[in-house]
Amino acid sequence: MPAPLLLPDTGLDPGWPEYADSVRAALLGGALGDALGSLARSDGRRPPAPSHGAESPRGRRETGDATTVLRISGSTQLTLYTLDALQEVVEWANQGHAADETACLWLAYLRWLRARGGPHPAEAPRPLPRPIDEQEALHTAREPDDTALEALRTGRMGEVERPLLPEAKGCGTVPRSVPYGLLPHVGWRTLAPLAINGAAVTHGHPEAQTAAAVQGFVVHAAVRARREGVERPVAAAVAAARETAGNLTRPVAETLERLGDAVRAAEQETLDPEDLTRLLGAGRSAPEALAIGLCAALAAEAGDPHGRDPQTVFRRAVALATGHDGAAAGAVAGAVTGAALGTAALPPEWTARLDARDAVAGTADRWLREVGAPSAA
Repeated sequence: MPAPLLLPDTGLDPGWPEYADSVRAALLGGALGDALGSLARSDGRRPPAPSHGAESPRGRRETGDATTVLRISGSTQLTLYTLDALQEVVEWANQGHAADETACLWLAYLRWLRARGGPHPAEAPRPLPRPIDEQEALHTAREPDDTALEALRTGRMGEVERPLLPEAKGCGTVPRSVPYGLLPHVGWRTLAPLAINGAAVTHGHPEAQTAAAVQGFVVHAAVRARREGVERPVAAAVAAARETAGNLTRPVAETLERLGDAVRAAEQETLDPEDLTRLLGAGRSAPEALAIGLCAALAAEAGDPHGRDPQTVFRRAVALATGHDGAAAGAVAGAVTGAALGTAALPPEWTARLDARDAVAGTADRWLREVGAPSAA
């Protein structure tokens, strides 16, 4: 019987050979899914999402030609700032001091707001700069999460008990929660409140917070599934996340319902973006974006259950998720598939065109050094 992929108090080990590669692949994969979704949306095009077979010539055209720069949106920017906030917490811990994880995250998001050129909220503290702030790709104001901007501009930190925007259930909380799934040494009982509190900084609706935690669960489980050599790591990770989410003592019904819909949809022999809209919704809420991204990753994996061609799996996952008209869903599919299959799954011609490639790589490398992962050979 395989070992559980999500344990209450036991986490990932940064000493595993797979850990560093999965960190890089999850972050780069999410950034690629985000960028390709943003490209499709800005061009008013819908890339095809074949369930089987190689990517079509039209599919290649829809990702732009070989010179088209793939530009991330505010979603990836906030994902990297989330990881940097967690790194600051680890830095304090390595020096023997405790830090408030949610406060560090709020301060990181305020630095992101400042880096975009916006006015600093009068009521908010002014955090000191960090190396991530020097990355030019994180300064550009591109397709920001409007809910996050509205919350941050108040100058106050949203909390679960005192939400700033109680009805905010938008998809922005989901892709930026990938870093919680990459935390080493902590089980799901620690991961869950970190992700929930992190989402509550900007989004007050409980299901937006729950979906963020489940995204962290799936990424964490995908890394462990890769470590354990599970044949279909994405499917195993989603199953583990669904089971674990049932233990959350908070509203979770909508997120779990959408996850169930996603698993059933992914079992169809043929699946296209229109099917996703019909079965899973428009992808604008956090539970919907999570479900669409995971459904795309599941369907792509089902087309190659033995993982013989990981790049084709990644292409299919991102094509299906972004064909639905959702950069957030594309980021979910890319991050989960990357965590499960590693950097070998990332098409190098896509990565070479990613405008934030250096920012992602630098943020990942700083994180890996701080958590004590072995240096790359």
